[in-house]
Amino acid sequence: MTKTITETSTKAATKRANTKSSQADKPKRQPTAYNLFVKAHMKPWLDSHEGSNVKEAMKEIGVLWRDAPENPNRGKEVKARKLKVAPKAMAAASSDVEASDD
Repeated sequence: MTKTITETSTKAATKRANTKSSQADKPKRQPTAYNLFVKAHMKPWLDSHEGSNVKEAMKEIGVLWRDAPENPNRGKEVKARKLKVAPKAMAAASSDVEASDD
């Protein structure tokens, strides 16, 4: 068995410890236009809406972003969201419905 950078008790822990050191060397990605827009609008929105939480602020800023000139997707149709239900769970649910119909 080969020695690793850190001494750990499991293979998963060893792998995690070794990958963290290589990921630290990667340069940070540039913020997207949306990230910059949120950063610019979050503080003023929270200041003008005393007592509101960040969740409400993000909803409102998202609405502002939809029509913002900085938005590269402005004017395009919104993509349909994918279902969060796994296909196996949907198949099991449909078979339960069919069984109850009998």
